[in-house]
Amino acid sequence: MTSIDIPEAPSRRSALLGQLLGAGALKKAIVLVLLCVAWEATVRLLHVNKLLFPPLSDVAVRLARGLGLGAGASGELWGYIWETLSVILQSFAISIVIAIVVTGLAVSNRWMREVLSVMTGIFQPLPSIALLPMAILWFGFSRDSLVFVVVMAMTWPIASSLTVGFATISPTLLRLGRNYELGRFSMMTQILLPAALPMMISGLRVGWGFGWRTVVAAELVFGATGSGGGIGWYINNSRLFMNISDGFAGILLVIIVGLLTESLFRLIQYFTTHKWGTESF
Repeated sequence: MTSIDIPEAPSRRSALLGQLLGAGALKKAIVLVLLCVAWEATVRLLHVNKLLFPPLSDVAVRLARGLGLGAGASGELWGYIWETLSVILQSFAISIVIAIVVTGLAVSNRWMREVLSVMTGIFQPLPSIALLPMAILWFGFSRDSLVFVVVMAMTWPIASSLTVGFATISPTLLRLGRNYELGRFSMMTQILLPAALPMMISGLRVGWGFGWRTVVAAELVFGATGSGGGIGWYINNSRLFMNISDGFAGILLVIIVGLLTESLFRLIQYFTTHKWGTESF
C-alpha cells in the first residue's frame, strides 16, 4: 500500500490570522493606501475647493477629533454612532426572533411555507426605506419608525437564508429527532438551528448589511429621534452647515464600523461553523 502524506495543519494562531485578514490582505492594504494617496494628491494638485471635496488629511483630523483623539478633541462622534448602533442592534434582535419563529412554523406547516415564500418575494426586493413615509404616518417622528423600517430590511434576508438552511438538512437528522420524540421546540433548538447554522450566519451578515445601510439612509431623511440623532443625521447636518470635512468624517466612520462588523462575523464563523467542520472558507 502506498502511504499518503497529509500536510501538517497550520497553527491555531496563524489559521485565525488567515481567516480574519484573508489571503489578499496585503494587496487590499496596498490598494487602500494607493486610494488614500490618490485622494490627497488629486485634491492638493488640482486645487479642488475644500467646500466641495476636502483633502483626506483634513477629514482624518476631523475624524480623530470627533473620536476624542488629538488636540481640540470633542469625542462627539461616539454619541452619534451609539444612537445608530442602538437602533440597529434593537432591530437586529427583533428580526432574528421573527425570522426564527416564521421559518420554524414554515418547516412544519405547508400553508405557512407558502406564506413565507410570498412575503419574502414581496418584501426582500423592496427597498425598505420606501416604507419610511408610511412608518412616520403610523408611528410618528419617533424611534419606532426607524426600528420598523430597519426590521423590514433585515428580517427577510435572514428568513430566506434560514429557509434554505432548513431545506438542506439531512432527513436522517429529522428522523433521529422524531425517534427521540422531540417536540416542536426541541426539534428547532436541538436539530434544525444547529444544522442550519452556516446558512443562518450568512443570513445574519446579509441582514446586518441591509440594516446598516437602511438605518443610515433613514437617518439622513428622518433626522433626529428623541433627544439625539445618529450618524446619518450628523452627516446631513454637516452638509447643512457646510462642514464638509465633518460630513466626510462621518462617511468614513460608517465605512469603518461596517468593516469591523464584517470582521466580527468572520470571527464568529471561525469559532463556530469553521471550527466544527460544517463550513470552510
